Amino acid sequence: MSLPVVLALITFFGWGTGDLFTIVATRKIGANLTTFWVFFFSFLLSLLALPFVPHDLYAITFPLFFFNIFLGLLYIFGNVLISEAFRISSAPLVGIIIQAFPAVVLILTVFIFKDSITLSQIFFIVVIFVGVMLCSIDLKKLLRSEKLFDKGTLFALFAMIFLSVYFTFSRILIAKYGWFLPNLISTACFPVILFFIKKRKEKFRIPRSKQVLLSVFMVGLLIRTGDFALNYGLSLPGASSIVAPIAGASPILFVTMSYLIFQDKLSKQQILGIIITLLGILFLTSSSS
Repeated sequence: MSLPVVLALITFFGWGTGDLFTIVATRKIGANLTTFWVFFFSFLLSLLALPFVPHDLYAITFPLFFFNIFLGLLYIFGNVLISEAFRISSAPLVGIIIQAFPAVVLILTVFIFKDSITLSQIFFIVVIFVGVMLCSIDLKKLLRSEKLFDKGTLFALFAMIFLSVYFTFSRILIAKYGWFLPNLISTACFPVILFFIKKRKEKFRIPRSKQVLLSVFMVGLLIRTGDFALNYGLSLPGASSIVAPIAGASPILFVTMSYLIFQDKLSKQQILGIIITLLGILFLTSSSS
């Protein structure tokens, strides 16, 4: 098995299973504490990896550093919303809405950075948005003019927007000082979650449950390992056409596993929306590689 395939599979399984542990933790201790401890372990793991990955500390200027922190706050807040959405809503539904963010990133890069886009990519973006709409909006309630979104779905949509902005503008930082440091600096913003904990009058604590402690550690380990494997794989000459499609298929694993494990209820419309969105993400990833 070639190195690009191995790296792609690491990302596939890391991204596809990481948030399963997020769901376990957030339904036990809440969104804020879960996100805090996930990012705590992610930051420690990133520090351990720092000596072994390419980076250029001297390329960081004050304007870039503060811009990185701003993006990091969006990244952190987006992840708090993800955890809260997982806590109160259907796991497969929330997961597939969030995983649609690459389509939004592609649109933003076209308008902001003047990137080119093919007709097939436009088609698959439309497919993704149709799927997300079916996942998010209850058409029966629309016809009856009732409330269209549940709270968890709304949180997932806002989280998708925050992640889209973060990953779109991160390319400015990546171009200046590599792919690793922007994420490290953003992850280091996790203490801001203490503000959310205080505002909601929650008690900050170290998880006593071994299951919860293991869960938040596994999220940090799996997601961060997936990030490292993807970026390393994409840096290899000619490997992106192998790495990107396999890694991009990770939502299929997550949606399948989350549905089987948590057995959250889904309407027929939502199931259809999930299938359409999954197909759109899969083909968009393949067409972009």
